[in-house]
Amino acid sequence: MFNQVREKMRLRITLKKKSDLGKFVISCLIGGIDYPSVLCDTGSSVSILPKVMANHLGLKIDTSEDLFTFVDCSQRNLGGIIRNLEVQIGNALVPVDFHVLDIKLN
Repeated sequence: MFNQVREKMRLRITLKKKSDLGKFVISCLIGGIDYPSVLCDTGSSVSILPKVMANHLGLKIDTSEDLFTFVDCSQRNLGGIIRNLEVQIGNALVPVDFHVLDIKLN
């Protein structure tokens, strides 16, 4: 048994680490509009959409009583929530709940 495991380990391929690109962006399709460089935070527990973008896309924003607390301890009420917005990533269609915040865009 030990020899079999050792033989399998010897045959493993070690992948080389690629350089850090600095940010993880993907392209996606929301409301029929292609966004080529959307920041993808795989460790995030919420999805945020600026209110100006939600309005531009003509999305229905439901009211929400949720409150966000940021790293600097400031708090902000949500501008609402968009439930089950279909986001296309590649060939996959993913329903996402977006929390809408009234934030300034650069």
